[in-house]
Amino acid sequence: MKAILVDKKHEYDYEVINNLHILKYSDNSDWVFPKGIAMQIVDDENGLVIKLEEEGRINYSEAEELLILLKLINKDFKYEMITNTIEL
Repeated sequence: MKAILVDKKHEYDYEVINNLHILKYSDNSDWVFPKGIAMQIVDDENGLVIKLEEEGRINYSEAEELLILLKLINKDFKYEMITNTIEL
């Protein structure tokens, strides 16, 4: 299991069991369900299947967790985002 830091704070734990990628909440007391499962993705070798409690729309927290989990799964890629605007 790997500890995942967000803004230098241990927020999540990540583990892979066979083809199941699991993002869990850390044991941080800030969480409602410490050590509970935040999100899961299955690699069925034809693509990735996102396991959600509710189909369709995801909330902003789930979107952040999905982003973290996808970056962990696709670790061979390096992403760089620039958010500065250029004034003309």
